[in-house]
Amino acid sequence: MNKSLLVSAIILTLVVTLALSAKVQAQEESATVLDDIVVVARRSGAPVWLVQNGEATVILVGSLAGVPADTPWRPEALEAAVARADSVILSQSATMTLGDYFRLRRARAHLPEGKTTADYLTPEWQTRLADRERAHRRDYETRGLTWIADDLLGAQLRYRPGTGRSASDVVRDAARRFRKPVDEVGNMNGRHIDEAVAVPDEGQVACLTAAIMTNESGVEGVRARGLAWTRQDVPAVLANPREWAADRCQWFADETLIAQGRTQWSEAVGKALAGAGTTMVVAPISVVAEPGGLLDQAEGRGLDVVGPEWRPVP
Repeated sequence: MNKSLLVSAIILTLVVTLALSAKVQAQEESATVLDDIVVVARRSGAPVWLVQNGEATVILVGSLAGVPADTPWRPEALEAAVARADSVILSQSATMTLGDYFRLRRARAHLPEGKTTADYLTPEWQTRLADRERAHRRDYETRGLTWIADDLLGAQLRYRPGTGRSASDVVRDAARRFRKPVDEVGNMNGRHIDEAVAVPDEGQVACLTAAIMTNESGVEGVRARGLAWTRQDVPAVLANPREWAADRCQWFADETLIAQGRTQWSEAVGKALAGAGTTMVVAPISVVAEPGGLLDQAEGRGLDVVGPEWRPVP
């Protein structure tokens, strides 16, 4: 081989070697940064999962609605993780007019004329509701089902410490501070929802029965849910009546809106996994970890899901 060809070959080899070395170093640095984000996020105590698809990475945070104020978690750790993410996806908003809102309040307040709670609840649940009435000296006979649920979960639960900031609130505030792009999953149409709320259905019954169970379990049940959340015991969170109530009473217990909300979450996570970069997604833990939820959907696509176990142990 002549000298010029030998020199060219050596130079080419050096260029390729340096390029491969740079690529490996970039991949290692990227992996290190990603690991740092996940480690920092998990220090918060909130359940966090990592899902990757090619150049796309989703850090999925299972948020708790109404985090008990005495739940020992570290919001500042989640804030620090937001600073290292590329973008954030948060929950839906709802749109309704002021007139819709006041009609909704009237519709929730009372059952249709001539109806009582006994027309919608089974004898067993009517008996358990009557026990709650006696315990709290309330008269729920003609009150709307979601109104009763709200009363049982709020004033009559008598959880003195109140609620602290949710993971969603923490991430939203941090994203604004660090100027991270924020997308909401979607916008729920709350216009004329009073028409649906005025007619009690299975969704409202499910909301009320969950509220009755939550009230029966009392303050300890609320605390147990918060502690299970920070201990990464996801099955225990999902099995807690307070979590059932949070899930089944959302969006005014309207089954159509609840189903639309879940569809929007699935589409948002699918879109993030089809793109590039690191996206932090903060979704209700029931939507994340329920059977057929976001984690099951990711596994169903053949993707690895790294994080706490979310299925009940047989």
